[in-house]
Amino acid sequence: MNSATIEYPNNLTAAEYHELLAGSAIHPALIERNFFHIEGESVYDFLFISDKIPRKNAGRVTDGYLKLYQHLLLGGTWIQSLDPFKNWQPMEWGRIKPNFPRFDWQKGKPVKYESPPKTPNRVTYFDVANPIWDKVAKRYLIKRYHSLLALRLLDQLNPLIFWEWIKQHPEIPIILCEGEKKAACLLSLGFVAIALPGIWNGRVGRRDFDERLHPDLVPMAQAGRKFIILFDYETFSKTRWSVYQATVRTAKAIESAGSECEVALLPGPEKGVDDFVVGRGVDANALLTAIIDDAKSLADYQRSYRAKKWGLSKYKPDVTINIKYLSEALCIPELEEKCLRVPELYELEKEQLFTPSIKGHWRKKESTDSGGVDSDKSKKSPSFNFPKSGLVVLWSDMGTGKTELMRWWRDQNPDARFLNNGHRVNLLKNLAERLRTAMYSDLGYTGLAQAQALSITIDSLHKLNTQALIYGCIFIDEACQYLTHLLHSNTCKQHRAAILEVLEYIVYNAPLVVIADAHMDDLTVDFFRAMRPVGEVPYIVKNEWRNGSRTIYWYEGSNSSALVAQISAALMQGLKIMVASDSKRFIKKLEKSFTIKYEDPNSDQSHTPQKWRIWSVHSDNSGSDENVAFIKDITNAVKNFDALFT
Repeated sequence: MNSATIEYPNNLTAAEYHELLAGSAIHPALIERNFFHIEGESVYDFLFISDKIPRKNAGRVTDGYLKLYQHLLLGGTWIQSLDPFKNWQPMEWGRIKPNFPRFDWQKGKPVKYESPPKTPNRVTYFDVANPIWDKVAKRYLIKRYHSLLALRLLDQLNPLIFWEWIKQHPEIPIILCEGEKKAACLLSLGFVAIALPGIWNGRVGRRDFDERLHPDLVPMAQAGRKFIILFDYETFSKTRWSVYQATVRTAKAIESAGSECEVALLPGPEKGVDDFVVGRGVDANALLTAIIDDAKSLADYQRSYRAKKWGLSKYKPDVTINIKYLSEALCIPELEEKCLRVPELYELEKEQLFTPSIKGHWRKKESTDSGGVDSDKSKKSPSFNFPKSGLVVLWSDMGTGKTELMRWWRDQNPDARFLNNGHRVNLLKNLAERLRTAMYSDLGYTGLAQAQALSITIDSLHKLNTQALIYGCIFIDEACQYLTHLLHSNTCKQHRAAILEVLEYIVYNAPLVVIADAHMDDLTVDFFRAMRPVGEVPYIVKNEWRNGSRTIYWYEGSNSSALVAQISAALMQGLKIMVASDSKRFIKKLEKSFTIKYEDPNSDQSHTPQKWRIWSVHSDNSGSDENVAFIKDITNAVKNFDALFT
């Protein structure tokens, strides 16, 4: 029997049916209930449902609209949805997938789906048949009863349908995806999925004003319900940023409605989940199940996206070097001599290293010197001339002479006014001494205005007199952290508007602005570039040199007892320990735990208790005189201790 004699459901053409069944792996029972072929002028009955569409006196839609949608006369697939507010009856709203789509010249791509104009977008709840219902129940281990007695017990006037059953089981997660074919594909595998017409259509309203969950999703936003957002895999940075924003804002709307939300990510290269299922064949179900099970919390998703955004991708370096000290690329003998006198980094490999052995919690990372460059001698790199004006970006690792470079600039321009701006007091004090600037905390208001060279925190920038804010050079170290502190810290909250006003003024008027960071990113460059004269292009120096060849162990987990036990065992063996944590509470706990006395088993006087030499640095004590002195000479000071906690 040839294809010409086969009758497909709902008048679907062979191409339409094949696209749904084979191209998107949609179950025939879903196709039969939800996808319909329409063509000719009957298309207008589905499309022009709004009374806001301009019409002629006879009620006919104006010629402009008829011309815009005339391509639909050639036919397409009508995708039907159920209405959660009308007892799950078919909606008047739906979408058409045209067989011959029109081209959107503004966006530069075809319009794959057409929605009724002048009508708010809805979401798509598919009419789910029993075979799909059974798959969902089996996946989530929920018993369905098909006996005659069970059926008689149901309300015959309002028979239980799939979506009412889902409401009765909030333990079943619901996946939100963009596009009807993708949702139908997920349902075909036994996942519960709702289709959004676009990535932004899971929420309505304006950001920071009345943004909320889309009304069609509210009936499912029950306590204990988990939503999982699964959008397409994107490769273009601009599209990825839009998807990220839409995902975060939709997730926050879901959480505000009282439900939980996670984010699942496709690994690529397939774009949509239906492409993924078709492309992976028999392995698709197991792979997709693993992807859904590994969905990230909103906080983890945001962290993972920010991690991917580290580094410069939007801006290309003007010069790329691979050298231990930036001064060596400048070919300035006197500065090279100063850099060579800087003490070497503390070589941990000369000490006994602490090697943890907690299975399943540690990820070993081997850092190398400059991509295989000899640690004693850097390979030959191109040189560069330090600009006399403009925005200069130093993307270079810690300990590569960024401060000495600015010290050289100060020596070359002794009469120029110089401002060293930062976010950490201890860092500023250290830089003030090395750059020979006055520290703002030692000056009064008059001194701030008259200082030829000044170091000041971003928190106090509003104290400067605007009329005296003409500087020859502004230097900002740790620029990425500086920006985060400026925009989010509580210490800047009260005067943030005034701080931004002063910062914009001085950055715009300074002939030379230098920002430096070991982890420079596009956002930081964008921020400072926006405050510079229009049309100015930043000069970017990228140094690929990486300091150190030590082994780093990364610990993840909510239970820290195993980690504490490993640290304790290592200290008892006389090993050197350094612990860096994002939790001040944990560092203070470690400090308290390890300042106890112990008995040295190798000592002749083992009964005599000894004390571990512990040093900790956290926000509560970083400003003390002892820690200021310690940080100033940390390379040598750390050698006198058994453990450093920070």
